[in-house]
Amino acid sequence: MGGGGGGSDSVKLGFVLPFSGTYSFLGESIVNGVKLRLDQQLDGEIDGRTVEYVRQDTGADPSTGASITQEFLQSENVDFIVGPVSSAVAGAMKPEIAGTGSAIWLNANAGNYKLVQDNCTKYHFRTSFNTWQTSAPLASFVKNNVSDNVVLSYANYTFGQQSKNLFREEFESIGGTVVSEIGAPLGTSDYSSFLQEIENSGADAVFSFFAGSDAVNYIKQFSSFGLNETMTQTGSGFLLSADTLQAQGKAALGMYSLLHYTPTKQSDRNQEFVDAYSGQFDATPNVYACQGYDSGLAAEMAVKEAGGTDADTMVDSLSGKELDSPRGYFKFRSSTHDPIMDMDIRQVVEANEGVRNEVVETLSKVEGPTWGCSL
Repeated sequence: MGGGGGGSDSVKLGFVLPFSGTYSFLGESIVNGVKLRLDQQLDGEIDGRTVEYVRQDTGADPSTGASITQEFLQSENVDFIVGPVSSAVAGAMKPEIAGTGSAIWLNANAGNYKLVQDNCTKYHFRTSFNTWQTSAPLASFVKNNVSDNVVLSYANYTFGQQSKNLFREEFESIGGTVVSEIGAPLGTSDYSSFLQEIENSGADAVFSFFAGSDAVNYIKQFSSFGLNETMTQTGSGFLLSADTLQAQGKAALGMYSLLHYTPTKQSDRNQEFVDAYSGQFDATPNVYACQGYDSGLAAEMAVKEAGGTDADTMVDSLSGKELDSPRGYFKFRSSTHDPIMDMDIRQVVEANEGVRNEVVETLSKVEGPTWGCSL
């Protein structure tokens, strides 16, 4: 099956993203990134075809995401689905996209590796990351540079559980010791009991996954509790990201994290992106904006290489291809359509604006498992 289409002279993108609630800022950042590439830098056209958009709000509800996807595919005849943010929403969307086979799915955030493990579909291209990439590769750095023993602390839901499990698996495989693990409910405001457990673990370092307001509260309380003086905090990059770091402030100083995009990354390509984004939106781009921008790059490549919007031809046009991403090296892996990409290990340092992430090491062309997917 192939051929979605907003008409022979147009390319239509459907944003299936949260525009209300906790994750609305993430959804808007992804849209900004897409439009920076397609509207501002390509003047609203790809290969002579006018770019059109439709958008609807998923919130964080999987059934809403599935119904919007169905509507976009069957009534709006979109060529690309861009989104979602939540992995649970992505899981509900996948059967709709795989079954219809009429559009390319540019997954601009949902990192759940099971999207690839369970019935992977050729129409799914991840312009973001998978859970393994933002957790497991940090294990060697921690073991070799920080400590050979850690305690795991995490937001106790699917993505947090995957992150700590994948880090643990890699850390133990290279001889590290996990002395304990502590899960906290999403939306925890008082971490004191969890921090006491971390202190009692006797570990020299911590690996964590928290994001958003949870990351802000956890990091500020970690330092207020005095643990930053006795233990080294490490974690997935969402723990110390551009959208949380200023609120975390000096409480985050010295902490390490791993992520695929860092706005302070020193490269001409990234500086060009940062300047363009800041000029258009009066804000520093975050990782979600980069994922949106790369979704725009992927749509551009797919249409140009395919000479149109036939979905199956566009699949062949993207599989195994590289994007000129601000994040660094980026290639769609042929067997899974997940990215092979550079990953940055960062440390929080003082800066004129307060604090910022400084890249201390870049891991080149990080792949990870295929989880049995062979497209």
